[in-house]
Formats: sequence, C-alpha cells, structure tokens
Amino acid sequence: MSGRWTPLVVREFLRRGQATYSELSAALPTLSDKVLSDRLAQLTGAGVIERHRIPGWPPRVRYILTSQGRALEPVVRSMWEWGTARRDTLG
Repeated sequence: MSGRWTPLVVREFLRRGQATYSELSAALPTLSDKVLSDRLAQLTGAGVIERHRIPGWPPRVRYILTSQGRALEPVVRSMWEWGTARRDTLG
C-alpha cells in the first residue's frame, strides 16, 4: 500500500467499518474521483477492504473493512497522534 491519501481512506474505514463510494467521496471531498477509485482498488487488492456489489438498480457497491484492514488501526492511530502532536507544536 502506498500513495498520498491512502492513510486517510483507511482512517475512514476504521471509523465506519464499511462505506459506499458516495459516502467516502463526501467524507473526503478533497480527493478526486480518480484518486479515490485508485485507492479503493489498491486497498481491495491488498486485502484491506472487500468490494461487495449490492443487487438492484442502480447498481451499488459497498466496501467493507477486513480483519486484515482492522489490524492497521494501531498504525493509523500512531500516525494520527504523531501528526497531531507536531501540528500543535508548530501551530
């Protein structure tokens, strides 16, 4: 897993557990559609999230955090705490 914005996308899944593309797009408005789509594909390929198609029209997809993704919580939390502490000392 790599790339700008990936930790923020993972953070959203840790907060929610699952989300649709629209929910993620609304939660992360500074991400372009291309970047969000790329990150979702990358995280799916890495086994961090699973993609589930919801039957019906219009077709919908729900992304669900896996146990492997849940294991990233201490890492993301540490990164968040580190960044917050630096921001507070600089600001």
